[in-house]
Amino acid sequence: MKVLEKMGFGLKWQQWIRWCIASPSLSILVNGSPTFQFPIERGLRQGDPLSPFLFNLDVEFLNVILCRAKVLNMISGVDFGTDEVHISHLQFADDTMLF
Repeated sequence: MKVLEKMGFGLKWQQWIRWCIASPSLSILVNGSPTFQFPIERGLRQGDPLSPFLFNLDVEFLNVILCRAKVLNMISGVDFGTDEVHISHLQFADDTMLF
């Protein structure tokens, strides 16, 4: 939730995501008929369409933290090849993205 807030998502979006995570329930199809719904105890489930979206937000936030650490000289990269290309996490030394 902090990542959503820090990345500037509006309160409505934050509430929607919180609701999706905090109140999950599911039912199972048995012979084509759904069973009663029961609560899920822990967060998102495998295959939940929201999972990749939240994963991407977390990875972007990690990238921001690593960029700050690089600027503050808290981490350093690795030189590759004869041209000594310098790579620090997902970025080259000139801060262009790898993909």
